[in-house]
Amino acid sequence: MSKTKTQNVFFCSAASRYFKEDIHGSAANYNGFILLEHSDPFPEKISQAHFDQQFIAALEELAKRKRAKLLLIRNKKTNFRIVKLIYVDCLQQRYFTLYSVPEDLAAIRLEYYIDNPESIWETTPFFVVCTNGKKDKCCSKFGFPVFKFIENHDRQMPVFESTHVGGDRFAANAVCMPFGLYYGRVMVEDVDPILAATDQGAIYYSNYRGLSIRSFLHQSVECFLREHLDHFAIRFPLVVGEQEEEGDLIKLIAAVEGRRFQVIVRKKTIAYPYYLTCKSTKPGNITKYLLEELKELPETV
Repeated sequence: MSKTKTQNVFFCSAASRYFKEDIHGSAANYNGFILLEHSDPFPEKISQAHFDQQFIAALEELAKRKRAKLLLIRNKKTNFRIVKLIYVDCLQQRYFTLYSVPEDLAAIRLEYYIDNPESIWETTPFFVVCTNGKKDKCCSKFGFPVFKFIENHDRQMPVFESTHVGGDRFAANAVCMPFGLYYGRVMVEDVDPILAATDQGAIYYSNYRGLSIRSFLHQSVECFLREHLDHFAIRFPLVVGEQEEEGDLIKLIAAVEGRRFQVIVRKKTIAYPYYLTCKSTKPGNITKYLLEELKELPETV
């Protein structure tokens, strides 16, 4: 009888869970998103999509100027007859949708509609879920079941599967638009509370990574203050003011709804014992902001 050797298969998201890595304050940094509907399976690179290459290059250049992320998207309504092109402005928490037949798509100049006062902006939330296994196998393994569960959910929340949103090791990753609100390590059992919270204008903090419009430091400060204030509404009016750095310590003043706080965090580089992605060839480091002190300041006269 021959013996078959079992081969261990590495999944970066499973390793991150095992390491108990804190996902709060880890959202990718973007001010907006450009979402282009794509009927075929997602390619490894967006430049390989089945559209005019000059049009794709123009969208990538616009995304760079707007500090936005270009994603390919699709769902069960996607077809080859009509293509959706969605621009999401996370700073203003709004988006608009353009519709085109494929042969006319390359003629669209998206920036014209961004600046046009007659453009019709929407604010109804929807989700994109990263399922692009060609970027990282964790995205398809964990992302696709979450996408399908949302797509067929009784709440009928609009959702698209998408190319890579950032954070391979936090798969499944879902982004709530138009806020740029990142969720990570989403499992099918997390979908109900995430959708319920969204309907109530709140976040589901267990899977919350942060808001894309904020830096990693400010995302971390936001999370510390949310926990301190027990404040989990989507709209969290954080204003970060004075900031001082001394070595690895960062002291800053933050305000939320008129209340001021002094927050001191320690920036720490941690040697991560596993690969950061499924395609990595060697372990790397991660940076975390650890809370040292948080105190409310007296009201100014």
